[in-house]
Amino acid sequence: MTRHDPDDLEEQAEATAGRRAPYSQTPDWVVIHPDVEAQGKALYCVLNAHVNISKGDGLCWPSRLSMAEMLGYSRPQSVDKYIKQLEAIGAIDVEDWTRPNGAKGKRYTVHQTPPDDFDGVTTVSQWHKRRRAALDAAGSPTPGRPRKETPAAEQPPARKTTVKKTTAKKAAAKAKPEKSPAEQALDQRARKGADVWWEKANELVAAKSMGPLMGTPKARSGYYLNVVTRIREAVAAGYHPDMILQALENIGEWSPAKRELDRELRRLSGVRVPRGRNGRAPIFTNNQWTKGENPDNAKPPAPAAPDLDVFGVQ
Repeated sequence: MTRHDPDDLEEQAEATAGRRAPYSQTPDWVVIHPDVEAQGKALYCVLNAHVNISKGDGLCWPSRLSMAEMLGYSRPQSVDKYIKQLEAIGAIDVEDWTRPNGAKGKRYTVHQTPPDDFDGVTTVSQWHKRRRAALDAAGSPTPGRPRKETPAAEQPPARKTTVKKTTAKKAAAKAKPEKSPAEQALDQRARKGADVWWEKANELVAAKSMGPLMGTPKARSGYYLNVVTRIREAVAAGYHPDMILQALENIGEWSPAKRELDRELRRLSGVRVPRGRNGRAPIFTNNQWTKGENPDNAKPPAPAAPDLDVFGVQ
């Protein structure tokens, strides 16, 4: 074990010995050698652990598969790269050897000291000195020392953060276009019609012809808005308010779906909807469905519009 001068070591690298157990030492020059990867240094520890200390010859002959499994590999070829790295720096010597059982193998000589022609760093203290000299030469702050504060006058100006402003053109594009007077009148008729149907539905619930409206207040608000939308679409399509109210009553739902209301309105207006192969009516309507109708099955025409709209709008 190498003795270090405390003045040569950094405070961040200080360590103390813990619990004792059978161990094998790894010299500093192998640990800090730049030409050996981390797994190669771990392989040196494995080889050193196989050396019989009592003999003092530094010899060992573990199989490549045993060394690979100790390093977490499944194939013996995985350690060949690190064996060559250790042999290149002179940390081990590799020779062919015949085992006592006649099997061919390799025998390794593990060296604790570097070769005579080694000119690299041999201790951790030397490594820290060289690193500190390199940092000083590069002008980088030395680890463990407080950094010098840069005066405010020498500090670079703070980077200005720009906030993108929405132009008037983009804001105008996002804004909803204003409705025409005709559209506003249509919305008013639809809301009035929804209020009339809501009152009629309450009467039907009292007469036990319909079920009560269920759901949270927010859900009920959604049902009401749906009725407003359905009535607005029906009025815009030209259906009479009396027929719309009758269709809602026939369906018997607080907030019917668009398909249901459309089907009932077509039925009341006398449009025959043919059935397809699956028994469902197509979602489109064409004049071909009205050709060749049986006059006996013809529905009565819609009543004429009165002077006062049923929804209360003149």
